[in-house]
Amino acid sequence: MILIPGPVNVPKSVMYEATKVVNHRSDRFREVVKSLEGLMNEHFDSSRTALLTGSGTLAVETMVFSLLKEKEKVVVLTYGEFSERLLDSVMRRKANPVVFRKDYGELFTLDEVKQIIEREKDADAVALVHNETSTGVAFRNLNEVAKVVKGSGKKFLVDSVSGFGAYELYVNRWGIDAVATGSQKALASVPGIGFVGVSDEALGEINDDVPNYLSLNNSLKFQDKGETPFTPATGVFYASLKAAEILKAEGIERRWRRHEKCAYFLRDSLKKAEFSLLGNDTNFSNTVVAGFSPIDPGTLINELGKRGIEISGGMGKLKGKIVRIGILGVVDDRAVSRLLVTLSDILRKDLVSVAPPECKLPDFLRSDVEW
Repeated sequence: MILIPGPVNVPKSVMYEATKVVNHRSDRFREVVKSLEGLMNEHFDSSRTALLTGSGTLAVETMVFSLLKEKEKVVVLTYGEFSERLLDSVMRRKANPVVFRKDYGELFTLDEVKQIIEREKDADAVALVHNETSTGVAFRNLNEVAKVVKGSGKKFLVDSVSGFGAYELYVNRWGIDAVATGSQKALASVPGIGFVGVSDEALGEINDDVPNYLSLNNSLKFQDKGETPFTPATGVFYASLKAAEILKAEGIERRWRRHEKCAYFLRDSLKKAEFSLLGNDTNFSNTVVAGFSPIDPGTLINELGKRGIEISGGMGKLKGKIVRIGILGVVDDRAVSRLLVTLSDILRKDLVSVAPPECKLPDFLRSDVEW
């Protein structure tokens, strides 16, 4: 059982679709491209969605290079390893970043964001990570942050690689210019596609002075005819279309709620076992529970691995210090309960309790997912 921040366990039907290899210039595959973009536009609440063969980092860099210009002043809020990676992308774009940092495990309050935006009135854009899997904290109030940023007239770029599908998120409705994510996270598909949801307003702001593989315009131009500019990972497109269909059938609001309830339940259970968790009720992540374990983190990871459960250790400054448990995609009450039973055995503590009903998968999906 994989309980890491991605890739994730996927439904059997999604795994089957990933085996398909077809002519990517055929009418059959054009229908896949068109259907996948249509569903992702709906899930993002975006006007267009670029479908990119590559990782979530490709989606982020495509967003950054296509929507920022050289020498533009960009406020970058960093609070973890992936925030720093976003900053690196902004710097490689040769924009002019103004960086505000928080210690790992901490997050900017809305008042602090307002103060930063007021201070940097002449900035052209703001870029941030929605959900930081390296620390287990997130902007749970992204809608309020978007109001502040867009109210100041700035572009707003969001790396939601590990957040999309697990939190309320609306591109057009909230005025976000673009959001990047990946197939192997809360969408619950296999790795291999990066998505960039673009607002109606931002479509007129896309740059052309970028490498072809990082060009939103290039991807969207080909998608107009149901194609991709370069050879795509055809099986991943099929798998992600199936995952997007499953997300529609579950209902994205229900998926948001399932992630939140499972996160609450797991956090409460781990606190009873004397884990010291990162984040609090205002900023905890719905997709990754991170913290200091009551025993050596390496030992805990190894003991869980012996029992068939894979979790992650810390990254960067937190390497060797914390554990990170991914609960995104199709993780449900069965997966969390199995984890808690196993932790009870390792830690010699009774952590078994009943998960809230909202943590369960819908009946049609439950039989498609094995734990």
